[in-house]
Amino acid sequence: MNKKEAIVSIVALSFLVIGIVSNIYVYSHQIEKGDFITIGNKKLYINDVFEKCNIKSIEVKKSIKENYSGAILSDIINVSGIKNPEIHKYTIVGSDGYQKTVEWNDMEKGIITKNKRVIFSHLPGAFWVRDVVKIEVI
Repeated sequence: MNKKEAIVSIVALSFLVIGIVSNIYVYSHQIEKGDFITIGNKKLYINDVFEKCNIKSIEVKKSIKENYSGAILSDIINVSGIKNPEIHKYTIVGSDGYQKTVEWNDMEKGIITKNKRVIFSHLPGAFWVRDVVKIEVI
């Protein structure tokens, strides 16, 4: 093996090790997924949310009009038993760690769909969180 082949082998091995370490890091930091959402210390199953909360349909106009239907986020907070919900902020967290913090008046306008996607028709799309696993009360 000449010097050039040795260097190429070392670089290839380095990329392989970096890839393995990156995958281990991502999977070890991934938040628990399931059919429930954690709000404070309480777990609410998505099916129960849709039975106990009011359902609302909203229309969002992006490049085309899209309709979404889901449980109202403020109802979910009320069902979870949070005291004085209007004085708090809420950080919505997806399974990939993506999160956005909103005010109570946003929670009153936002919905969560059956596939656990939070949609705010009045906020930019960056506030939409997919595969929600947790809502932190601040």
